[in-house]
Amino acid sequence: MSNATNAEIVTLDVVETLKTDGTIVTSLDTVEVVTTTNVITAAESGRTFVLNSATAFVSTLPTAAAGLRYRFIAGATQVTGGNHTVVCTNNDNTMYGSVTVAGVVVAGTVEGSANFVADTMLPGDWCEVFNDGTNWYISGQATASGAITLTT
Repeated sequence: MSNATNAEIVTLDVVETLKTDGTIVTSLDTVEVVTTTNVITAAESGRTFVLNSATAFVSTLPTAAAGLRYRFIAGATQVTGGNHTVVCTNNDNTMYGSVTVAGVVVAGTVEGSANFVADTMLPGDWCEVFNDGTNWYISGQATASGAITLTT
């Protein structure tokens, strides 16, 4: 790989998405720090959400559509007294997959939520969900035992 010189032109591809509220999101706007209840839209696919509040809240996934993908990361501000949860729309229990928690694989079948557990999750714990048009597939990792759970 070579570096560009003054005589070369470098082109960067930036994907722009027009949201329903009229704002434009570029591929450079892929991280959002979340501190309260969040209803996620399909237009935010590809976004990383940093869960960063001492007060528990819910992040609701959009209606199933093939190709949707989101990542959730525990931020530096840790939740106490409740869990940050990532839930399927209409509590439809369409989450499958597994997360590795303290080195142990935690399997999920017909789940409705991923829970970042209060007083247990650590900054950097994460999960990612992907949709095939019907189901959500989850993967993730947490450091401490019980830091991420999958429930109906």
